Amino acid sequence: MTSIHAIVYGAVQGVGFRSFVHEEAKKNLYGWVRNRKDGTVEIAVEGEKTNVEQFIQTVKTGNTFSRVERVEIADVADIQHNQQFSIRS
Repeated sequence: MTSIHAIVYGAVQGVGFRSFVHEEAKKNLYGWVRNRKDGTVEIAVEGEKTNVEQFIQTVKTGNTFSRVERVEIADVADIQHNQQFSIRS
């Protein structure tokens, strides 16, 4: 299992990006996504390494209405999830 924390920069709020991330992640990953006050989106995700890597590539591409400028990623030990992927406020 791999756990990461990511901050996504760009036009990623108000464009359905959290829902997009949620739909992609809930297939085979655990964790959460939320908007931050500075206009970025924060993601904590855990799963099999290959699934996490594929997910990050999808996040970097974004959805139709978003424009991802960059994604900062850090490995973490534990993301405190509830065996699901959720959208946090």
